[in-house]
Amino acid sequence: MHRDDPVRMNRMREWLTRVAAELGLDPAVVLDHEEDLLAMVSVVAHGQSRPGAPLSAFLAGVAVGRGAAASEVAARVAELAEAP
Repeated sequence: MHRDDPVRMNRMREWLTRVAAELGLDPAVVLDHEEDLLAMVSVVAHGQSRPGAPLSAFLAGVAVGRGAAASEVAARVAELAEAP
């Protein structure tokens, strides 16, 4: 898996922590699944649809909000994106 610049990754984590706090969410909800979610978005962006990547992430978030497991949702979306 591609590793991004550590400074940029720390900035991302700080940003997500601020956004989570503003939305009344525990930042762990995203940070605990960071690798799976970033991999999912990368597969979608480099496969099916670059602009579809953030919208796929939104759909994954809705599914998780309804009780699905984040890692399972991320894996399933990535599988779909890799399908012909």
